Amino acid sequence: MNQARPSIEALIIGKAFMSQIGALFPVSMTLRGDEFEAVFMMRASQLGHRTTGPYTADRPPTDAMNWAQLRLGIDMAGRLPSFRIDASGLWPRIHVELLGTAVRGLIVMSEEVTAESVNAPYLGEWQEQISSTVRIALDSITRWLMACHHQAGGAEPSVDLDLVYRPDDDYETGLAQVDQWLRDLIPPVRPVLELRWRSVSPAQRKAFAKNLTGTRRIGTGSDRRLSLRIGDIELEVPG
Repeated sequence: MNQARPSIEALIIGKAFMSQIGALFPVSMTLRGDEFEAVFMMRASQLGHRTTGPYTADRPPTDAMNWAQLRLGIDMAGRLPSFRIDASGLWPRIHVELLGTAVRGLIVMSEEVTAESVNAPYLGEWQEQISSTVRIALDSITRWLMACHHQAGGAEPSVDLDLVYRPDDDYETGLAQVDQWLRDLIPPVRPVLELRWRSVSPAQRKAFAKNLTGTRRIGTGSDRRLSLRIGDIELEVPG
């Protein structure tokens, strides 16, 4: 794909894809122009029976195969999905591609995801809400990009976007302020979406910043950024 391809359509399709794939926990998510890729964690309960490798032609990963088979021919984000099962390891991996787009996903089993991989002290129920949190933020970012394009004109802007998880230094303080039964739902990390401009006019960049409210400046020198909260996630854009 052209590195300056516009990002708005990819964000729209990617957000819908995240919802229709089953609201799985996003271990990572990246956008590079119009190329949207995410790694999702499959919960054990979503596969019914489980298989483990090593796999052979006579002993395939039927759990992952059945999951994909049920979704063949069903639109995801208005596109047909293509599935490929990787059975080379101890646990199956499911590769998903939306045909006619550069939107792709990799679904891994929960056994492959460690707390350390998302900078968390532990995994648990807090993961259940992250997909919807990210999708709400992607919707806001899409609207702001559409607005800045409409207001400033020119070619559609192109961006890079990364979902990262950072340690939450205030986690213990926040935990003490909620009831015991809610504590497992409180993320011990800070999900952050890092946005960088790939192709944007000065007027579009100015219009985008004007549409943001409640921002604060962070970083110094060439690393200066604007930060704002969108629900339970932070967005950082070049300042």
